[in-house]
Amino acid sequence: GAARLAETSGFPNQAFAAGPRILGLQFHLEADHRRIERWLVGHAVEIAGAGIDPGVIRRDAGRIGPQLAAAGREVFAGWLDAL
Repeated sequence: GAARLAETSGFPNQAFAAGPRILGLQFHLEADHRRIERWLVGHAVEIAGAGIDPGVIRRDAGRIGPQLAAAGREVFAGWLDAL
């Protein structure tokens, strides 16, 4: 009965809402691009196992991280304002 808010081709339920007070996220909208190194170290095995280059993640975090942070704040603020 939840409303789907975000999806990808491989994972159809990336974000959903169940009524006005329940928000479910299958991703980290709150992630801080300035602390990406902690994530890379903490998840080194999974990243390597998936064949992902951590250098690409570092570059992308620096390049688009500030815009993603602003979008994340906007999403959370909008949801909280609607409560």
